Amino acid sequence: MKRISKKDIAKHLRQEQTPAEEYLWQILRNRQFENLKFRRQHPIKEYIVDFCCLEIMLIIELDGGYHNTIDQKEKDELRDLHLRGLGYRILRYTNEIALKDHNIILKDISIHNKEQAPSPLREKVGMRVLSTKKLQPNQRELLLNAGVSFVEYDAISIRSIDFEIPKDLKNTIITSQNGARAFISKLNKLPSPSGEELGMRCFVVGEKTTALLEENGCKVTKKAQNGAALGHYIAENHKNESFHYFCGKQRRDELPIILKEAGILCNEIVTYETHKNERTFNQTFDGVLFYSPSGVQSFFNANFDKRPLVGVRYFCIGETTATEARKYTNQVIVSNATTIESTIAKAVNTLKKLSV
Repeated sequence: MKRISKKDIAKHLRQEQTPAEEYLWQILRNRQFENLKFRRQHPIKEYIVDFCCLEIMLIIELDGGYHNTIDQKEKDELRDLHLRGLGYRILRYTNEIALKDHNIILKDISIHNKEQAPSPLREKVGMRVLSTKKLQPNQRELLLNAGVSFVEYDAISIRSIDFEIPKDLKNTIITSQNGARAFISKLNKLPSPSGEELGMRCFVVGEKTTALLEENGCKVTKKAQNGAALGHYIAENHKNESFHYFCGKQRRDELPIILKEAGILCNEIVTYETHKNERTFNQTFDGVLFYSPSGVQSFFNANFDKRPLVGVRYFCIGETTATEARKYTNQVIVSNATTIESTIAKAVNTLKKLSV
């Protein structure tokens, strides 16, 4: 089968422009505005951008309503972060602005043309963040390409605890990737059929935990952003059923309390325990990245002297982690999605705005 190239996709997109894209293209094409050459549906690395002017390293994106969803916002943030790392400035507008008030776009283009802003790769931003988890190469690249220096360490470590899987696996609750990995490892060692073949239903917290379970043949019936939201869903929709909760030794209380108050039987099965690796930092940071409540506790236990560090922003992977961070500081910012990449993108975008 012939592989479709980026050029072929771009060509197809040019033929299928939205009304907003077509309207703006008629204004920008053939160097009609400030003698700048714009390209439409232009491939850059793995992306195809709506409009691009290579002369001034400027990208213009027109967003429809679906860009307001949490998943798409995260994708847009990461896309913009990569493109900025290549030296481009990105301007985003709604389709409505392009159709009804395009002069806003033209004014911004004109300003950028005069300023000729330097590439983030060449610009010495001087921002520095601390990650409370060692990052993967692609995650480090997000920071480096944005001109942000960083220090990383594992604020917590995970140790497995031996456990048994009950015969009745109809309703299973898993709220973390660590719990999912332990559960999958144990499930794969059983001589019995997979979870899906057993008719098991998984009630899960988080995108990554969901993906991990589904990749291993487990059917996810409900995905929630945090334990409290999942508890309320179960209490409202599964009142007369019982559940097995595969969790860590230091699991949070919200979900079990909600289920107990609703009279729902929940058998907790501890699969791992968390150990805090407390480390003191004497250097200053513009931001600290948190990915779990335990990571928050580990950091502040070693670095909190009755008052929060002045001027530091604390970026949290989700609302549960943010709730823990707010016990120590009010400078808490929550990522748009519960992923490490989204947390990094939120930190970079926020700190860059603050540095302007």
